[in-house]
Amino acid sequence: MVRFTHLLRLSGIKIGSGEVIDALNTLQEIDISHRETVKTALRAVLIKRKGEREVFDRTFDLFFSPMEEKERQQMEHQKREEQKQEQMEQAEEDLTFDQQEMDLSEEEKLTYGQMPEEEKEKIKNYLDNAEQGMTREWEKSVKPMLEVVVKGALRRWMNQHKDEVDLQNFQHTGDDELDSILEDLGQNAPSREDQLMYEDMQNIDNKDIPKANQLIRKLARHLVTRITRRYKRSKKHQMLDLRRTIRENIRFGGTMFKLKYRSKKIQKPKLVLICDVSGSMSSYASFVLQFIYGIHSVLGQIETFIFSDNLERITPYFQPGSDFNQLMVDIMNKSKVWGGGTRLNKTLQTLQKEYSEAITGDAYIIILSDTKTEAPSETLEELLKIKKQAKDILWLNTLPEEEWANSKTTRIFQKHVKMYPSNTLSDVEKITRSKIFQ
Repeated sequence: MVRFTHLLRLSGIKIGSGEVIDALNTLQEIDISHRETVKTALRAVLIKRKGEREVFDRTFDLFFSPMEEKERQQMEHQKREEQKQEQMEQAEEDLTFDQQEMDLSEEEKLTYGQMPEEEKEKIKNYLDNAEQGMTREWEKSVKPMLEVVVKGALRRWMNQHKDEVDLQNFQHTGDDELDSILEDLGQNAPSREDQLMYEDMQNIDNKDIPKANQLIRKLARHLVTRITRRYKRSKKHQMLDLRRTIRENIRFGGTMFKLKYRSKKIQKPKLVLICDVSGSMSSYASFVLQFIYGIHSVLGQIETFIFSDNLERITPYFQPGSDFNQLMVDIMNKSKVWGGGTRLNKTLQTLQKEYSEAITGDAYIIILSDTKTEAPSETLEELLKIKKQAKDILWLNTLPEEEWANSKTTRIFQKHVKMYPSNTLSDVEKITRSKIFQ
């Protein structure tokens, strides 16, 4: 069990020591001779996110496979390791300048090892030509420049053939059994985009932020476009407009020569965004601004606010064609509330006092926050006042749903507003598929 849970951690599943103890206790209550029972029980204890189930099932099947299957896996792994070593040695031998090895990463050496011979010859010829006629005084300064060129050529080729290149990117443990399983898991791993959908947004690595930002903007656009029950005329054959069809065909004696169609109207709701940028939400700062930016790209000028100990209007920052990175820097540098304590009651009072024109009968108030605030009772009073004036209040809660029961403020507010879990992109996707604007 220790080795198995260690393998699950290496596969990207977060498992604490308490969960390992729970798993061991669970095994004492079931028939461990029944494979599917063990698998189901361990999955129930160790897996907390939907996106991890596939990884768990695959890892379980590989780890608890028959001995002869494990031996076959390890033999194949050993062959691939030997092949990998040969490719790296070839790269070290071929890619030299003035008999000095180029400073290349393991990934770059493996990429070179899998290139066709004609592509390898191009790189070797380039290095040979550069070396000819080079004086001693220039050799030290030229080598780094050549390395940049070679790295660029390897990167371009890898990008063009990324579906064919096997770089065997997994964390080596030195244990042949675990390494062979990790290698197999890497070859059948879900896409990074699928993994990001279930990752808590505060834990997303910096290298994955650009991909996550694309998904956030996409989900924000879907969120604010709703399909109403009202219809418009359409040339697309979606739904027959019976009234217009009859009227159009009266001149033909009622024979349906010309059919008329209608389609559902796309109606964009009026939104007021109130986003938490207090200290407890600092790890979600990028998500908050990306979410606002994505909604603005669809609806244009909508009323947008950020808050911590008070409210701050940021609508003017979002102009058509504005650069997100510069926009984020400007807001964070000029904001007087960024990273402060949370006083949502004062924030809502300011909204009603200074921006009352934004709270209308057709406006949806969207609050993006983890619900942590001072004076929750006073905050609830202000929420109920706004709820009477607006069409509805929608709360996107970045606190994981499994923690809601232990959060006093969440329990208080959840009874009076529509609250949705929003700490992963998968949560936000579910919101976009639900009809929250009704």
